[in-house]
Amino acid sequence: MESFSFKQFTVQQSRSAMKVNTDGVLLPAWVSLLGFSNQSKTCRVLDIGAGTGVISLIMAQRLSSNGPFYVTAIDIDTESAKEAALNFYNSPWRESLEAKEISLQEHALECLAHKYSMIISNPPFFTDSLKAPSHSRSGARHNDLLPFKDILDASQKMLDDEGLLAVVLPVEEGERFIREAAECRFIMVRRCRVKTLADKKEKRYLLEFRRDTGINYICKEELIVIQNHKGEYYTEQYCNLVGDFYLKDFKRELL
Repeated sequence: MESFSFKQFTVQQSRSAMKVNTDGVLLPAWVSLLGFSNQSKTCRVLDIGAGTGVISLIMAQRLSSNGPFYVTAIDIDTESAKEAALNFYNSPWRESLEAKEISLQEHALECLAHKYSMIISNPPFFTDSLKAPSHSRSGARHNDLLPFKDILDASQKMLDDEGLLAVVLPVEEGERFIREAAECRFIMVRRCRVKTLADKKEKRYLLEFRRDTGINYICKEELIVIQNHKGEYYTEQYCNLVGDFYLKDFKRELL
C-alpha cells in the first residue's frame, strides 16, 4: 500500500523504511498532553526515527488545538526523511512540522539553543536477531546505530525541566529500557501494557519518563486490550483512543 489515509491527513509510504503500523499510531494517540497547553509558550516536540512521519502528524493533530507547537522529525534514512517531509507539506500543519535527515547523536550536538517539551520515539529495538535483507528496513528495526543509552543521554540534554520522554517497545526491550532509563536518572511516570486479546500476554509497553529533578512521581499503570472475541471485534477502549485518527470504522460488538 503506497498511501494510508487518516481522517485529517494522508501518509505516503512507498519510500520509507518502515510503514504505518499500530505502534506508530498508539503511541502518539496515548501520550499525555497535560501541561502542554501554555498559550504563551511554543510546545516543541522531537520525533526520533520518524519514518513516514505518522507519529509527528498525529501529534500535530492533537497539539493544534492546544496552542503554538513545532515538531521536528529526524531520521538517518534518506528516503524516509524525504517522504516524511512530503507528508508534512501535504498536511494541514505544514508550517509547524519539519523533517531532517540527521542522526540523533548529531542533532543532540546541534540542539544547544533550545529545549524540547517532549521527545517521542518508536525506536529500533532488535539487538542480536537476524537482520532484514533491506538495509534501510534493517536500520529502522535494529538499534546498532541508535542504542537506548544514546536516546536517554540525548534526552537528558535536550528535554526541558518538565519535559516528557515517550517510547513504545516490545515487553522484553521495554523492561531493558526501563532499567537503562533509571541508570540515566529518568523516572517512569506512566506505563501502559498493550494486549491484542484479553487472554493473551501483553505485547507492547507504552512508556512515559521524566528527568529526575527531585520530584516524587508515582507511576501510573494502565492496560489497553485491542480486540476481543478472538479478534472479531475491537474494544471500546481501543476505538476511543484511536478513533480521532483512523479513517476506517472499527467493528465493535453490539451490546
